[in-house]
Amino acid sequence: MEDKRVTLGEDCVEPELLSPGSSGPRSEGPRGPVPPPQPPGLLARLKAFIAAGLALLGVVLVFSGALLTSTVIGAIIGIPLLILGALVFFLLFKLLASGSPSPIIFRRF
Repeated sequence: MEDKRVTLGEDCVEPELLSPGSSGPRSEGPRGPVPPPQPPGLLARLKAFIAAGLALLGVVLVFSGALLTSTVIGAIIGIPLLILGALVFFLLFKLLASGSPSPIIFRRF
């Protein structure tokens, strides 16, 4: 079997991370001053507020459903509460996953 490690003298192609709209690789010099980050917009704050509410509602539904399943009568109410809590968590993760795509592109050579 042949050894496929790259030695220091061989030429090879390495992948690079590119940002959309960039003008190519960054120069080796020092960077300029970095401006402070912008505060989140209204939609981002609203999305975070709704996500926090959904997370709280999901936890309350799952815990109350788990406590009610200790008796047979409580299981009739508790199991649907557990399912409803799982549905709320599913909606929470869908909400958090929605949005713009990642700004980093991985190019393959």
